[in-house]
Order: sequence, then structure tokens, then C-alpha cells
Amino acid sequence: MFITSQWLKKNVRMEYLSPDEISQKWAELQENGFTSVAGVLDKEFVEELKQWSKAIIKENPPDEEFAYQGSDIHIFTEERWSRRVHLKLGPTRMPDPMAAKIIFNQKKLAICKELGFEGLTPQEWVILISKPPRSPPCYWHQDYMNWNSPEAFTPWPTKLLIGFYLSDTKKENGCMRVISGSHQNHHQLHDKVPPPHEEEIKKITDLNHPTYAPHPDAVDVNVAAGDMILVDARLLHGTWGNSSQLPRTLFVIWHDVFSKAAPSWWRDSLPKEMEGFDRLIEYEKTKIPTRFVSNPLQ
Repeated sequence: MFITSQWLKKNVRMEYLSPDEISQKWAELQENGFTSVAGVLDKEFVEELKQWSKAIIKENPPDEEFAYQGSDIHIFTEERWSRRVHLKLGPTRMPDPMAAKIIFNQKKLAICKELGFEGLTPQEWVILISKPPRSPPCYWHQDYMNWNSPEAFTPWPTKLLIGFYLSDTKKENGCMRVISGSHQNHHQLHDKVPPPHEEEIKKITDLNHPTYAPHPDAVDVNVAAGDMILVDARLLHGTWGNSSQLPRTLFVIWHDVFSKAAPSWWRDSLPKEMEGFDRLIEYEKTKIPTRFVSNPLQ
């Protein structure tokens, strides 16, 4: 079930997207697990971000251990940094006023509202991922951690990646590649790849291993600089290697959405696994997609 034009006209003041575009984006997000919106960041802001991020990366080059990903620099809003407890200033953790400019960009927020993202709550930091020239692909993985909960069966995302590339991005310079629909359906890669971001997967260096290898079901996510990508955290995704001579830089902000209630515009029935779902119950976190894996990897 997707947002209807009638609901939109009644509940949302549209400035950037038409009702047809909104319905299309939601259809893509629900069916495929990802979508994109063109031209969200203007050229001037993209250029400002390029110069700013270039200086940060130069001072804090990516660790060789993370060559498959690139830099992993978490840049916090100053307000969040002021509330830090365990955070320590270092090459991959720092505050900067630019974080708030990215997270709370007005056009980004307006489009998210038009898309009906109720209860959208961003993390208070931006992850700066710059994939160096001539670097290998990033492995197949998903980023969801609430697989033990009935929430894993929601027809809508509850954990959403919103990202911005600073250059036109395609296969040659390391664009994202996804297994369309794998956020809602079992895929053979669920049974073949280890849990993400842990030691087992980091030790795999054979690019012909299923963890890295091209897959016939994969879809390339080609976008232009300043486009906004939206990815359900449950979606299997990775990147191509960057075979170009230039770095490929991406900003990622994770968001909770619809975490307190179903979308107000939802009219269809819910999956049987969600019957009696109590959102106050906390389930043990796991990176293993137990919904899809019959014999979870340990």
C-alpha cells in the first residue's frame, strides 16, 4: 500500500515533489528497498562540502584495514558533542558545525515530510565515507540490528539511511549496488555472507568470494552529485570498487522513522508476525537476519 494522492492533498503541503512523484518514491522504497531524489543539495553547498571534507580526509586518511569501505569519520553536531560521555576527540570522531548543516538541511527535511516520514529522528552525527582511488569493492551486507523483533516484518522502514554523494557516482568510481527487494524477501546471499562489520567478514580478501563477488540480481544505484538516496537498513547492499583516479565521497545519516507507530496513512493489514506487537518490549540486538536465515551464521 502506498501513499494516496487524497491523503497527500489533505495532510501535506507539497513544495518539491508532486503527488505522483511521492507515490513513485514510496513504491520504489517499499518494493525495492531504496529510492533517490534528484538535486536535493544545490551546487554551491555540494562544492562547499567537497572542500570541507577534502581537508578533513587529508588530515585523517582512511585506515588500510578499511580499504573496502574508505574513511569512516563520524562528525558530530556541536550540541551532541557537548553531551558526550564516552566520545573522545580523534581522527575518526570530532564535532563540527557542518554536521548540523547537513543533517538539518531544510530542503532535505521538507522532502522527507512530503514523503510522509512520520517520527523521523536523525542521529546527531554524519558519517563521512570517502572511497579512495583504486580501492576494492565493499562487501555485501545489511545494516539492520533488530531482527529478533516483530518490527523486522514491517512493510515500511523503521531504520533509514539518507545519504548524499559529492560527485556523480557510477560503477567506475564505486557506486552502491543493491539486491532489490532483499529487505522483504529471502535471498541466497543471506545464507552466504557473514554478519556485517565484524572480524569474520573483514578477514575475507578473496574478491571472488560471494561476500564481494558481482551478483546477477544486483542493481547499480547511479546518482548525481547532490542527489539524496534513501535505503531501508534491511536491504542487502555493497559498492563496486573505485577504479577511477579520484576519491568517491558519501555522507550518511541514519534515521529512525515510524518507530512509535505505523504510518497514519497505512490502511492495509499487517503481517501476521506483527499481531500483538508491543513496541515497549526490547529484543536482543543482532546483525544476523534471522527473519530470512534458517540456519543463522554464528
